Amino acid sequence: MKAAVTGWAWRTPLGVTVEQGVARLLAGERAARPPEGIEAEAYACRLVAPVGVQPSRSREGRFLRRMGRFTLEVAREAAEQAGVRGGDRVGLFAGFGGLRAHWEEMMPALERQAPDGREAWKRGLEGLHPFWMLQHLSNNAHALVSVALKARGEGMTFGGANAGAQALASAQRALAAGAVDVAIVLTEDTLLEPEVLVELGASGAANRASLESLEPPYSMRSAGFVPGEAAAAVVLEPVERAGTRALAWAEAADGADGSKGASRVETLARVAASLVRPGIQVIDGAGRADATFDAAEREALARVVPEGQLLTATASAMGQLGASAPVVQLIALASCLRRGVLPPVAGLREPAPGRLRPLTKAEETAARQALALSVGAPGLAGVVRVEVP
Repeated sequence: MKAAVTGWAWRTPLGVTVEQGVARLLAGERAARPPEGIEAEAYACRLVAPVGVQPSRSREGRFLRRMGRFTLEVAREAAEQAGVRGGDRVGLFAGFGGLRAHWEEMMPALERQAPDGREAWKRGLEGLHPFWMLQHLSNNAHALVSVALKARGEGMTFGGANAGAQALASAQRALAAGAVDVAIVLTEDTLLEPEVLVELGASGAANRASLESLEPPYSMRSAGFVPGEAAAAVVLEPVERAGTRALAWAEAADGADGSKGASRVETLARVAASLVRPGIQVIDGAGRADATFDAAEREALARVVPEGQLLTATASAMGQLGASAPVVQLIALASCLRRGVLPPVAGLREPAPGRLRPLTKAEETAARQALALSVGAPGLAGVVRVEVP
């Protein structure tokens, strides 16, 4: 049930264009850096991986925050690359990380409020944007992209840590069923919101090290990941319709097991097994940078994939990207396979022992297929199989 990818675009911590981001990925660079604009001492996490630019100003900014405006930008770029002009058979499938409070606007409105609610308007509520409640809607980007691209076909918005994989899987099913002729998949997420950083720090999932002592996934001393953010879009079409326009082919699957945190490795391996095909030689791991999880992940995957698999981790370079991870991984892996070069696990000097071979430097390859893995809470797993012509 694979679909052809005919257009793509992203805004990631490594770059705003695919070419820029992939070049830095293959160079082994890491986007992690101390946070700017927030009080770092207030959070257990000391490093973040933000998108380093601001979106263009637009009239849609009345309803979309920063990541949503990035989503509108990448959707337009991907559609232009694919030559999509809109219509009743163009569908949108969006993956959204989750509802997050807009603290930069809400705190000034709430900090001077009285316990009894007296003079609430004068005490700060008058400063709220008239559309502040509408700005929290999870399908804002979906709706505004639909208007901008004249995409009037079937579609859906998914929410949560696994939303990107769900959106990809839903889009490919819609194409296979003939519900749409073209599916545009949009994803956006940021793990840099204050409440997310607090939760990641409290759970121990986020790294607490300095930049100098940061250890990547699959190393001997992995101790947590770097939170990141990204917006990405791909255009999917039926394989036969795309023909030679295909940049890559993709197939996605998702699963869950109800775990409180990331899914169990057995669940991740089960979902991966559903997409294992002859010729797969590369795995882009979940990149949790948790020594126990990383070791168990490698062991579980080795039981469902052929021997001799190479292991990389885009998360080591870009940070954990939440709902955007599956689409970013799809674009990154396809771009690298098309170049015939695999990216290293950025910053990896001493790989931990275990199954699968982690890449410590960029390596030439003749491989044409790869699997991209991602996990999130509660107990969610996503896998994308990427294949290039």
